[in-house]
Amino acid sequence: MNRKFPFKKEKLSVTRAFENADDLDYFPYVARLHYEDEDCVFDMCLTAQEADIYQNARTQYEKMKIEHPDPQVHRHYIAQKFISLHEHFEEQIRMYYGLRDNDSQALENAREYCRLQIEYGAITIRAYRRDPFFTGELPRHVGYETLLAIYEESGALKEAFALIDRVKNEGWLGNWVDRERRLEEKLHGYEGGEIA
Repeated sequence: MNRKFPFKKEKLSVTRAFENADDLDYFPYVARLHYEDEDCVFDMCLTAQEADIYQNARTQYEKMKIEHPDPQVHRHYIAQKFISLHEHFEEQIRMYYGLRDNDSQALENAREYCRLQIEYGAITIRAYRRDPFFTGELPRHVGYETLLAIYEESGALKEAFALIDRVKNEGWLGNWVDRERRLEEKLHGYEGGEIA
């Protein structure tokens, strides 16, 4: 494809808590994930647990490359390297959101993992689309679903509407039209036709 103008890649970077702190006794990040393709450059710090998950998926890919001759299987395992972190963030969201009534920090942790999964979504979408076994429909996105619930519960409807616009634009599976309608009803002070 000939381009008359220099093409600029989309640059995405996820900034995490304490990433730039110099005075910590304990620094929670041990690695940096760098992803680059023809359209995008992405960087994110990883905790030890996240680095292990990514490295295990990478090891699986290297093993499959040797054991399995099918290039489609190789491409599938390349995609799984990146999808494994998306799934890890989902597990953390479910765990912390489930603990929110018993642990004062759990809701904030759930919110942070939602944000991470959403920001990491640009890479997850690319991984799914490059997977030869991808069905063409992105799965549900627990980060969006949970953060929307958090926004609704706290009355942050403006943020919830912005999130719905973003998730619909990205194409994750979900009944976003109904969620948007419900938000509009809350915004207008009505619930089922009656004043809330």
